[in-house]
Amino acid sequence: MRKLILAAALAAIAIPAHAARDGWVTVDNLNRRTCPMPTCGVVGVLKFREKATILEEKGGWARITKYYDASCVNGISQYVDSGNRKCESSNGINNGKFAEWVASKYLSANRPADPAANAPANYALVKGSDDFRIYKDAFAKAADKLIASGRCSAGDFREMGGWMKSSNHRSKPVYFTYCGGMRVGNKVYLNAATGEIMR
Repeated sequence: MRKLILAAALAAIAIPAHAARDGWVTVDNLNRRTCPMPTCGVVGVLKFREKATILEEKGGWARITKYYDASCVNGISQYVDSGNRKCESSNGINNGKFAEWVASKYLSANRPADPAANAPANYALVKGSDDFRIYKDAFAKAADKLIASGRCSAGDFREMGGWMKSSNHRSKPVYFTYCGGMRVGNKVYLNAATGEIMR
């Protein structure tokens, strides 16, 4: 009788089919989608070495968020940045809610090595930059130029950690930093592809 009661008690304990675990992004930009298919809308990206919590896996895709409101207005999700924006089940949006999915093959159980870990001295000021791995040469060259001209100081770059991706120029490799204090008027932009420095 004791074994039967113990077995019933153990059966009543809910054990999740898949325990959440961490995954680290192994590519420069990993699209976060509204459903586990490449045709689904993109709601943002995860960057190289960024951590994601894997809540579920299905067919080569990992769900990394709980389901949340899709902010549907006239059948269109306000959260989708690009691609399919329709609030319909074929886009992973059911009853006005969706979760974010990413391709599993770009997640690793181990965090990739930091490309800035052994950066040369002139790269040290910009080693905290977004996309450092891709544009480290452009970031260091622009910082050197701004410091040499007196427009920025080494302290500005230490305070900011380098160059941050501009959300106003999502489709272009445009980054910004602040020189002389964190005010809008002190923002300096860099097109990392061309080396052009702008206000």
